[in-house]
Amino acid sequence: MIKISGKKKKVRMNKQRNATAKAIRIDPDIILTVKDLTKTYIVGNSTITALNKVNLTIKKGEFIAVVGPSGSGKTTLINCLGALDFPDSGNIIYNVDAKGMGLDIMLMTNKQLKKMRLRKIGLIFQFYNLFPILTAFENVELPMVIDKKDVKFREEKVKSLLKRIGLEERMDHLPTQMSGGEQQRVTVARALVNDPLIILADEPTGELDTETTTNIMKIFLDLKNAGESILMVTHNLRIAEVADRVITLTDGEFTGKRTGGKPIEDIYN
Repeated sequence: MIKISGKKKKVRMNKQRNATAKAIRIDPDIILTVKDLTKTYIVGNSTITALNKVNLTIKKGEFIAVVGPSGSGKTTLINCLGALDFPDSGNIIYNVDAKGMGLDIMLMTNKQLKKMRLRKIGLIFQFYNLFPILTAFENVELPMVIDKKDVKFREEKVKSLLKRIGLEERMDHLPTQMSGGEQQRVTVARALVNDPLIILADEPTGELDTETTTNIMKIFLDLKNAGESILMVTHNLRIAEVADRVITLTDGEFTGKRTGGKPIEDIYN
């Protein structure tokens, strides 16, 4: 059950931050460290605790699945780690140079946060969030355009990624001309285009059929085997089993963990 308190709390405003995150040395094999992460929301006269002192460490090349029912705090966790929402307290420390230079996004200015979202964090959403007037190629290219990457470099990188996920023949198609699975693969390519430190996936197979879900999970495993770090939140307990670790989130708290690593071929057996 979600924790509700009658005690009022000040709402944190999303206003310009003046603090600047200072680098700290961390274990170079750790890509992300989360310490005592807490997030609450005000609903009427009540305070809802979405995350309650969550702690998490993700290693380079590790695939972690966080499972839990609707309302357990999964999307809030992704939004906070992806610098899309502001926690009330705690630390979210990224190994920003992949060599042990840690920065806490809780102390970053708005400008630093924008750079983190653009260059260091690859976000994948349940409902794809593709621009309907842009082709698959243009949707994947967009982060590189915003980051003012060289045109030739952009073209080579996008074509390479679309080929990697099996969509090289669909790169000129609009989202409405693609299946749900194809659209989700486009979001995977877009998440990878700026070579992020980590991929954060929020219910990436929630709208997909069994066969397409399996294909998306195969892509995730290929990425993991290629050295990508992945944090996926899902209510689907079966697909979570292919991750290296499976962590249960209940009412904003981690309540269990177990080893995954189940073969993709066995997830529906």
